[in-house]
Amino acid sequence: MKFLTIVSIVALPYLGMAQSISPEVIASAGEHFDNGTTQLSWTLGEVVIDTYDNGTNIVTQGFHQTQLTVTSVEENLAEIRLNMYPNPTSEVLNIDLGNNEIDIEIKVFDMSGKLIHSDKIEAYQTKYVVPMNLVATGNYLVQMQSVDGKMNATHKVIKIGVSQ
Repeated sequence: MKFLTIVSIVALPYLGMAQSISPEVIASAGEHFDNGTTQLSWTLGEVVIDTYDNGTNIVTQGFHQTQLTVTSVEENLAEIRLNMYPNPTSEVLNIDLGNNEIDIEIKVFDMSGKLIHSDKIEAYQTKYVVPMNLVATGNYLVQMQSVDGKMNATHKVIKIGVSQ
């Protein structure tokens, strides 16, 4: 009896069958293309959205889910010293660029996304003035991006009215 129990305990795990889950999409239309370096997958007609998680496996219905590998990218951002004043402002916004060595595109947007002002700050130009006297009182976003992409900054600026 002991022999049969020991054989059962040792042999049964090897004889058992387990289920496995492989990625699968059920949709009304779809395709997958692979050229060895790039893959493109698309689906159409998935109208139900739901996710089931049992702690080991996750099943998501409704949207095409690919297996993604996230790779971090180390950004080498430019070290441009930037100072904007006064904020809030009523007339002009002064921008001091301490060590600007590359052309910078400057854009001013209102809070609805409308472009209010656009210009280019030349390399080695250390001062720039944004005219704020022609815009309405409110909040604005000043976006500055270097042409090489190493500097990208957005700042909120408040335009106030002048009390008479």
